[in-house]
Amino acid sequence: METNEATPLPSTNKHSIISLVLGILTIVTFCGGVIIPIPFTSFICTPVSFLMGFLALIYGMISLNRIRKHNEAGSPMAWIGILSGGFIFLCILCMLAAVIALFKFAPGSVPPFLQNYQI
Repeated sequence: METNEATPLPSTNKHSIISLVLGILTIVTFCGGVIIPIPFTSFICTPVSFLMGFLALIYGMISLNRIRKHNEAGSPMAWIGILSGGFIFLCILCMLAAVIALFKFAPGSVPPFLQNYQI
């Protein structure tokens, strides 16, 4: 005998949705700060994208843990948030390391208006 009752779908983890949204916003703000030719945009967009990338990474890891424990849906959204947020987060860390290395190891190549700046 057949029943027409459908099995209930697992609920989507809310943290995976947040991770996906933060990952997309990370890419948009990072690309907006780098590509848009408005002066001083990168001074605002780069730290914001750094923070959002870090949050996307954290929320994605939390959501994957909860998805495994509670048998919820949303694993692809969490992975997209982790990969996009983590990639931009690592890109900004590499840019920061390059700027610090420039000041540290090649101080003669720093433009004159930054000569008195110290790390």
